[in-house]
Amino acid sequence: MCQVTGILVGCLLFAPQGRDVAPGGLASTIREAVDTVDPVARRRAADRLAARPESLAEMCTAMRKFGDFAAAVPGRSRENVELWVGGRVEATELHLYTPKNYRPGVPAPLLVLGHGTGGNGRQMLPMWIEFAERTGTVLLAPSEAGANGGWAFSERERESARSAIRHVRRRFDIDENRIYCSGISRGGHLAWDVALRYPDLFAAIAPMIGGPRIKLVQGQNNTRYLENVAQLPIRDLQGAKDDRYLVANVRWAFTRLKELKAADAKLVEFPDLGHSFRLAAVDWVEFLGRSKRDPRPRRVVRMVAEPREVRAFWVEVQALDTAKVKVVPRLVATRAFTALDELGQRAYVAREVERHTARLEVVMSGPGDFTAKSRLLRSFRLLLDERMLVAGKGVVVKHNGVRRVHPLERSKRVLCREFVERFDRTFLPIAEVVVR
Repeated sequence: MCQVTGILVGCLLFAPQGRDVAPGGLASTIREAVDTVDPVARRRAADRLAARPESLAEMCTAMRKFGDFAAAVPGRSRENVELWVGGRVEATELHLYTPKNYRPGVPAPLLVLGHGTGGNGRQMLPMWIEFAERTGTVLLAPSEAGANGGWAFSERERESARSAIRHVRRRFDIDENRIYCSGISRGGHLAWDVALRYPDLFAAIAPMIGGPRIKLVQGQNNTRYLENVAQLPIRDLQGAKDDRYLVANVRWAFTRLKELKAADAKLVEFPDLGHSFRLAAVDWVEFLGRSKRDPRPRRVVRMVAEPREVRAFWVEVQALDTAKVKVVPRLVATRAFTALDELGQRAYVAREVERHTARLEVVMSGPGDFTAKSRLLRSFRLLLDERMLVAGKGVVVKHNGVRRVHPLERSKRVLCREFVERFDRTFLPIAEVVVR
């Protein structure tokens, strides 16, 4: 259900239009599958799509051209939408800003904005409108549909954020390789948490006065996933006089990222500020303007503890060593631990939790040639597009020192399942290799 605001209308402006709306055509069938709300039903729709008579090449062509988008009136708007969250429909308010130069057919960047505790999405737009106009970026600021009492570290919140992004990607022509996430306080926690668990979703993040967490008593620790975002451009704005535990967590995160040789991760601290920051401390046009996701990076690392959080780019963990991987590992405070200072204790806990986290690293040496190292997992798969394969040859995977040649079979089923779930026009995997 869409509502009229004082500036523009939501619903009719975003109605799909364009090249192929004929029922039963390939493009319309792809669109119907992508727009299936329930993920289980969406998978079934993908399999029906794969059974169509069109060739693999014809399907790839249609998917590269996917998306019929209507023009949108520039300015601010509000949409009340029903998102699929936690196995049910959840009413959510989305606040949007469309820059004047937005044009369907020219994929635009998207900046997702998370608000603070007790706030709403409307409050997040003003500080970014000038940036949006200068860069042609669409702004999305969802309002929390739940209790709104702070970041609860819940799967529902993560799924809500990802569902809102999916919704807007179907309403606007969004460049899948230029999606960014920022947020203040609770929204800063959101930016960190979602990026750490779904590291190929964003091209860069800019959390502000929010951070990753280490709260073992409550079973909360996402610093174990920091290696997932070592390739991700990050700017974090943080007042040094803020809550001591938040500041300690943020500082630890950047200490760890430095150890991991993160290419472009920077903490911007303000010694005189508490729970606040200065937005102008970063040249956002320059930083976000040069940050673009590579859909097929040469090297991928995936840290995993939750069975539903297993994907990174073209790599996916399929089975964990559940006897050793622990979401909340049991740690004993030894005499040596109690003798450490606070930073030392934090580092000890973080590293102990990492020991109970599965890790997969895969490097693509060249088309059809991969080297993988793993621990605490039983199987994984590689999802490969034409640029990652050699015609007429199998795929070589050297895993933990053991080299195997895997036969190659191009598959419409692999293509359709991937596209219907992710609708990434820039990366169309047409084969999978399962390594056990």
